[in-house]
Amino acid sequence: MSSIAEQTIQGPTPPYTLFDASAVAADTIFGTPVAGCSLMALNYRRLGQARNAVTTLIVGIAVTGLVMLLGWHLPHGASFPIALALLFGMQRSAQSLQGSAVKDHVQRGGRLGSKWAAFGLGTAVCAGIFLAVFIPVYAANNGPGVVMGSKDEVYYSGSATREEARSLGNTLKTNGYFSDRGADIYLAKGKDGTVISFIVKAGSWDQPAMVANFEELGREVAPSVGGFPLRVRLMNNTRDIKKESMVGKAAFGGNDDVYYLGAASESEAQALGQALKSAGFFKGRGADVFLSKHSDGTVLSFVVGKAGRTDPALVGSFEKIVRQTAPSVGGLPIRLRLVNTLLEVKQDKMIN
Repeated sequence: MSSIAEQTIQGPTPPYTLFDASAVAADTIFGTPVAGCSLMALNYRRLGQARNAVTTLIVGIAVTGLVMLLGWHLPHGASFPIALALLFGMQRSAQSLQGSAVKDHVQRGGRLGSKWAAFGLGTAVCAGIFLAVFIPVYAANNGPGVVMGSKDEVYYSGSATREEARSLGNTLKTNGYFSDRGADIYLAKGKDGTVISFIVKAGSWDQPAMVANFEELGREVAPSVGGFPLRVRLMNNTRDIKKESMVGKAAFGGNDDVYYLGAASESEAQALGQALKSAGFFKGRGADVFLSKHSDGTVLSFVVGKAGRTDPALVGSFEKIVRQTAPSVGGLPIRLRLVNTLLEVKQDKMIN
């Protein structure tokens, strides 16, 4: 865009209005850079410079797109400095490129465009951007939702269905997670398989017990969304993924199952199950074993009755089983846990 200071000449009172740099700045505040550039483009058009008008609009659209992209990826604290930079940058650009022409326009008796008109244009542009960009992006990220009660909601996207979302919501109500306090859950099905995402309090993703609770929640709700495997994601309030765990099941006939959690894989669960069969632990009697891998290491959990948790001989037999099967899951050390049917830890011992 070239300066038009030298292109203005004395003549009769202009029949049109022009917008000064302050109007451009105000329009930028209310309607993003593309709104401010729209005013500058309108000035150029009224001054007979169609090429500069088109160039200005293109620049405004490009800058606005760049700002929106940065806004989605930069920390929220960076928004205010960026807004100030845009405001002063647009004002200085308008003054540099069109200030002399606007001044000459006024000196020849021409009128300045109303600040209210600038405000109206900025608001209209902002509303257009919201309708054209933010609503589709929001819809794409959240998907349609199913409200459970009056406040809790399950959003679903990808190939997930409304029926699956409702089934998930009902299961979450049954186990007490949904209690009409405004909890949002996100169910997605796509290239990553089935994913259930939870918004959690800051730092919860760094607490092993909290992560384990959400993994267990994922295990409980899996049948309602098509079964295993699935991914459980813990996110912050801005929906940044802070923790992801795989939750799956390997079945070995007769209801003996190995559940794998965290970073544990299906192949490790299969290898562990075969090792448990070879060790004589899996006998088709409905035994459940839990294999989990997190930053704190590998954990094998066995569901046992009340007597088994305190019987030294039985505890010793589980230690032996862990040693026998350790090669199937990457070797020792392995933390042995004996849990009750509610998966509450009753014995916890490191096997080296």
